[in-house]
Amino acid sequence: MAYKPLMVAILAATVQAAPDSRTFAVLHFYGDGPLMEGRVDPIVSPGVTASHVHTIQGGSNFGISATGEDLMNSSCSSALVEGDNSAYWFPKLYFHDKINDTVEPVDLYYANVYYFFEPTDDDVVAFPVGLQMTSGDASLRDCPNFYGSLQLDAGNSSGIQPVQWTCPRSSYEPASWEWASESNGSAAGIQDQGNQGAGQGFPFAECDGEYSPLRQDTHFPSCYDPSKDLTDYKNNMVFPTVNYTSGKQNCPAGFIHVPHLFFESYWNTPAFADRWTPDSGYQPFTLSNGDLTGCSSHGDFMAAWDTTVLQNIIDTCDAGDSGMDLCPGVTARNRSSTCNVASPIDEDIYNNLTVLPGNNPMSGWGMSFGGDDSGDVSATIAASITSAAVSGASGVVSSAPSVLTATPDVESSTATSSDLAVAVGAASFTSSVTATAPALPVETSSSSGGDSSSALTTNVESAPTDTATSAASAAATTLVKQCKKKRDSSSHDHAKAHMARHQGSGSH
Repeated sequence: MAYKPLMVAILAATVQAAPDSRTFAVLHFYGDGPLMEGRVDPIVSPGVTASHVHTIQGGSNFGISATGEDLMNSSCSSALVEGDNSAYWFPKLYFHDKINDTVEPVDLYYANVYYFFEPTDDDVVAFPVGLQMTSGDASLRDCPNFYGSLQLDAGNSSGIQPVQWTCPRSSYEPASWEWASESNGSAAGIQDQGNQGAGQGFPFAECDGEYSPLRQDTHFPSCYDPSKDLTDYKNNMVFPTVNYTSGKQNCPAGFIHVPHLFFESYWNTPAFADRWTPDSGYQPFTLSNGDLTGCSSHGDFMAAWDTTVLQNIIDTCDAGDSGMDLCPGVTARNRSSTCNVASPIDEDIYNNLTVLPGNNPMSGWGMSFGGDDSGDVSATIAASITSAAVSGASGVVSSAPSVLTATPDVESSTATSSDLAVAVGAASFTSSVTATAPALPVETSSSSGGDSSSALTTNVESAPTDTATSAASAAATTLVKQCKKKRDSSSHDHAKAHMARHQGSGSH
């Protein structure tokens, strides 16, 4: 494998420890669709069929019992950067035809993984091979009320809120989500107070931004506790604490600061635009676990990097949206090839189905369809999370100790919107500004909803603020503009190529 070892060794010797400002590089994927789709989850359901379908990117040795070492020995990977055989996965999206009571798969448009290297007093180091982590809470069927925003600061007593949905639109009238004054997350999603294109839960709007349909956003913790096993995904990771004076994000003493991962997954929802009526108090999409709300969005990661390559990227690269494959000393895989493997679970997950794979009943926001307990929402939720451990339990807790565990056990996580303190606007994601900085992987005009810097300051309802909130909001606007400048035409061409391939082949 051509890693340009001499150049990597020279560059890796120049370590930029304890960075004072954020840098980042986007990992792109290539080929004909994702690596795999199927009921496979070697973190939460090792050795057995998982409870729901996932869309997977990464190394070809992915399977129901895969380990980091297995992935390291993959013959190919859908990640564009050589040296990365890690696995990245998230629940698949389906369309629910309410008239016929059937479900159909929604194709993945494309996905990216942002690698953020935050300002910190810590040394940021490469993931150890075999590290497993999850983010999001797959058991939720309503949204804990965070005013539609992210909350990634372990020092915030309201708890962690690591997931959002982004809905780029040609017009934001009416709003895509209900405002927090109208919704607490129990019957509808919640509009982000600081970004008109984002919110908690599925929007009741058609996401018609150019090259930018409905997007699933998932942020991961970046502090690894070495006293815990690499596979102890419920306890081995926490989010950093933000110092609002310095802007730095630090891990607890004794923890290892690793890159902050951000999954963005675009779904081809415009393919169903003529089959439902937006802004009617209903939306037709469901996650593969049966969640009609989108509040249970989650993701999983298993590390299988050549650590020398990744450390070089951490220490020397700020390629931004242009792509990690352009970092010094990095070799890109052949874009004209593809890396795909069949799911080990032999079942139909693609045609018009009468039930979701795994017989997951659909429920949420007072609605329920299918399954054995379709008339009882509470029973429906219970049925969908019992037989197999639910993928990606993490983050939402009703209180936050000084060291906030990112992945509480799902069965003991009972927090709802009424249990949680409010986290508002830009303060919800503090100086990290992770939702809006890389808002879109392509350059779009403001008319298509692509200018997230303007979204920070429009359609904002009044909400509680303080000095930290104001400082974070100002930092957010500045960072968005800085990141926007780094985008170039290569990202736009990348998006167009993905669209052309998926529309032309119809493959999965």
